[in-house]
Amino acid sequence: MPEAKPTVEPDARLARILETYRRAWETRDAGLVVELFTEDATYQEDPFSDPIVGHGGIRRYWEEATAGQQDIRFHWQLVSQAENLHVVEWSATFTRASSGKRIELRGVMLVELRGERILRFREYWRRRENSQPFQMHPPAR
Repeated sequence: MPEAKPTVEPDARLARILETYRRAWETRDAGLVVELFTEDATYQEDPFSDPIVGHGGIRRYWEEATAGQQDIRFHWQLVSQAENLHVVEWSATFTRASSGKRIELRGVMLVELRGERILRFREYWRRRENSQPFQMHPPAR
């Protein structure tokens, strides 16, 4: 996602939550991401499936989803907020460990907070896969 000056400044708790979310994804730390959610939180990654409920389900989802990811980078930008509901545009890139292919994701998350934690989390995203394995440094010629 291109660097852009945010049109809406996030409040301190949302900024802390999203920076922790970034760190958790980039380090594949399911325990850290679970700390961001209330005990009864819902996490909806697919609008056609039932939401994942509670810490145990969120932890399992994150462990499975990030298991094959390497060299992860995550960026976010707040689009809008109204009281405890925040709309965030995000992008992520990673290398698929099994194939070496570079994956790019872009999406939108709806984050509803209760106090200092996430109560409801919904996201909508698309994936683009590079057909060639990602190389950090091109081979010398």
